[in-house]
Amino acid sequence: MKRIAINGFGRIGRSALKVIFDTTDLEVVAINDLMDIENAAYLLKYDSNYGKYAKDIRHEGNRIFVGEKAIMYSSIRDITGLPWKDLDIDVVIESTGLFTSQGDAEKHISAGARSVVISGPTKDTPTVVHGVNTETGKVSIFSCASCTTNSISPIIEILGRRLGIKKAILNTIHGYTASQALVDAPSKREPRMGRAAGFNIAPAATGAAIATTRVLPQYDGKFDGIALRVPVPVGSISDITFIAEKATTVEEINQILTEECATARYEKVVAVTSDPLVSTDIIGSPFAATIDLEMTRVVDGDLVKIMAWYDNEWGFTHQMIRQIQSMFSDSHAH
Repeated sequence: MKRIAINGFGRIGRSALKVIFDTTDLEVVAINDLMDIENAAYLLKYDSNYGKYAKDIRHEGNRIFVGEKAIMYSSIRDITGLPWKDLDIDVVIESTGLFTSQGDAEKHISAGARSVVISGPTKDTPTVVHGVNTETGKVSIFSCASCTTNSISPIIEILGRRLGIKKAILNTIHGYTASQALVDAPSKREPRMGRAAGFNIAPAATGAAIATTRVLPQYDGKFDGIALRVPVPVGSISDITFIAEKATTVEEINQILTEECATARYEKVVAVTSDPLVSTDIIGSPFAATIDLEMTRVVDGDLVKIMAWYDNEWGFTHQMIRQIQSMFSDSHAH
């Protein structure tokens, strides 16, 4: 059984623990986060987006118990001092949002871990989106990019391969996150991120389109995007517009997407729906993207719009855990 440590027990770290426990044979043996163990156990047990966790959660000494399983809990600030060698850690899920460079990730390797998976975009490590470039994840350090990159990369790969894409632009209508303020406040990131998240639509930059070009380098310089942060706590939708290399129709595009979602490569990664979904309907979905077929549009044969729902926490975390599992399998989805 492969041994996992989680560094950073925020939204993604806690989701990772639950996905691992509920859907895999991986073993979480250690959690490191600067919050106290009482808060960590409480936030694992009760969740505003997903409800109370079905498993019994308690803590005792420096251990959190999930059912009968004890997990070591620490609050070590210097990651070079983490006990990964003693714990025989196969993979560290680096989900603090702080240690996103190759050099920082290598500190986990120095501490004794065999590999590191970063739960966010990076500038200098390989980027892997499960299903799209799964095989890249055979290196010891890589990034699983962002929730939005995971939602759009499969769609760009599919339609680029089947139709051809000249250039594309993304708008993600995205639930608010901890990078925003609850009430109006100054923001170091960008002024609009300081405005009250609960009742504003806040336009923002997104690196998701650029990160997609790291996964699919043939689109470098041909793909960009923006985000609209909206007042929902989770549940987002990607709006992708592109110019196709050859004439197409709504029917052809939806047929291609439906076919691809049934393949071994993408059946767990992307889904399609003809149901009239709204954002709460996607909460808890394990897919990287669920394409809303009713929203597909084609103008004058080559200007195409696709919309795809995603749970920006749960879907992304499932993608990350799928990729970790694939690291230990001899065969890949493709």
